[in-house]
Formats: sequence, structure tokens, C-alpha cells
Amino acid sequence: MKPIIEKYIGKKSFEEKVEKFTGNMEYEEVFTSFLANFLKDLEEENAIENDDTSATLLQVPNSYIDCYIDCRQNGFSKIWCTTRAKLRIMHDNNNTVIRCYENVAEVNKEEALKDLHVFCNLQNGDKRYRDFLVDYVINKGYSERPIEELAADFFKIYKKQLEIGKSEIYANTYASLIAEDHYHEIYCEDYALIYDQSLTLGKSEEYAEQYAKKYASELVDVKRRAGIHDDEESLEFARDTARAHINGWDYATQNNIKEKDAFIDCYSNSYLNALYSDEFTKQEQFDEKVLKVALEKFEKHRTQTLKKTKLN
Repeated sequence: MKPIIEKYIGKKSFEEKVEKFTGNMEYEEVFTSFLANFLKDLEEENAIENDDTSATLLQVPNSYIDCYIDCRQNGFSKIWCTTRAKLRIMHDNNNTVIRCYENVAEVNKEEALKDLHVFCNLQNGDKRYRDFLVDYVINKGYSERPIEELAADFFKIYKKQLEIGKSEIYANTYASLIAEDHYHEIYCEDYALIYDQSLTLGKSEEYAEQYAKKYASELVDVKRRAGIHDDEESLEFARDTARAHINGWDYATQNNIKEKDAFIDCYSNSYLNALYSDEFTKQEQFDEKVLKVALEKFEKHRTQTLKKTKLN
């Protein structure tokens, strides 16, 4: 027994506590180390009052070790358990899962991933729930709401979308966006629609993400304006704008154009001007003309940019 423990807790009280660990050396070592450091900090800060007893001084250490043991018995790693126990005694419940994960991942990312799986199995166990939570923690990090609440909302919405006949891709995409609560529902619906259609047609995930983001952004602006939600002309222009963008993006990507954003702007401008000119009746003729004008615009842009660079 460490002297500081004997000084403030006493041999009898300490041994009575240790007996409850029934010979588990890990729990005993963790408890003893925490208790000694806890008392040392209190002593250095002159925070031990005359009326403090072994019982009052053991309250925080008891809360710490109870949480640690509970986590270990559920299958979490030692680092996860230590982090969770520290957060508990500080009454800090903000982003506990993410903070526990980060502390473990600093030492062992595989162990951290296993801990996330343990957490998911305790909460839900469904693969979709687990995939959402793991992806959010690893790739997005901190959130305003507890991640387990976000994951629960996601899973509920996902199941509802399947029940009303949506595809798994649509349901998963829509539920993810809605659960994060960053986007308007209209945006989420249109994003999921185009993302689903693009992947179904065999497009890449990057293509699907680009098209869905542009399509949803264009249409939500129109649909949210008071009085013109059903204005088909405005909606069709928004769809055309999205098509122009993705066609330009696709060409730039396939041809490794470095100034991709500039080319997309040139292509979109050419596409929309040609589309609303009533000049073309054949799709092949239309596509050729749009690309020709877009490349000319882009070359002019590059020439002007080069001249400005030389002048500077």
C-alpha cells in the first residue's frame, strides 16, 4: 500500500475495497494507481478538508473504477476504458465515443476500430447502424449530438425508406444526410435520387457524388422559393444546369484537364447557350457543338491567364 493511501484512506478501508476485485490484478492496479494520484493532487492543492473521511475521499475513485470495470467487462480496450472513466468523473459527456476512439487510435488504429464495433454491438448490432457510426467517427469526427443518437436516427430513417419501397442505395444515402441534420429535406431527397440513379447506371462513386451534389443544390434553391415549387420551367433549367455541370466534369476528369473548375464553367456556359438556342435537333450534333465551343472558350481562358501571369 502506498503511504498516501494509508494516510488518508487507511489500511482497512483500502483492503475492503480491493477485496471486491476478487483477485483481479488489473482492476486492483488501475484503482490503486488512480487513487494514489487522485489523493496526491488533492493534497498538493490543499483540497482535503478536515471533515473528509475515507468514504468521501473514495467517492470519485469508486466512480472511476466502476466505469472502468464496466467497460472492460463489455469488451473494450484498456485505453478506451481509461478514457471513458476519466470523462465520467469529470461529468463530460460530449463526444465521448469519438474521444475514446481517438485516444485508442493514437496507439493502435485496429484496436480502436474493434472498440467501435464493440460499442455498436452493445447499442444496436445491425450492420447499417455500425457502418454509419464507424464512418462518421473516423471520417467526420465531432458532432453537436451524441454519435449514438445520430446513428439511431439514421437506422430508423433507413428502415422507413426501405418500407416505402426505396432502394438500399437511396435509403442509405437519404438517411445519412437527414440524420446529420445539416441539409434541407428537399436537398436530401434529390441528392439520394441522383446518387442512386448514377450508381445504378454504373457510374463511379465520385461521379455520383458530383452529380448528386450539383443537382440537389440547384433544385433546392428553386423548390424552396415561395410560390414557385411547381414552376416546371425553373425546375427544368435547374436540372439542365446540373447536367451541364456533370458533363463538363466528366469530360475534364476523363481527359485529365488540370484547370477542371474553369473548364466546367466553360462547358456549362456552352451547354446551356446551345440548349436554349433551338439551333440543334440531333443529340450528336448538339454534343459536338457544345464541346467545340467549350474547348475554344477554355483555350481562350488559358491564354488570358498565361498573359496575366507573364505581366505580373
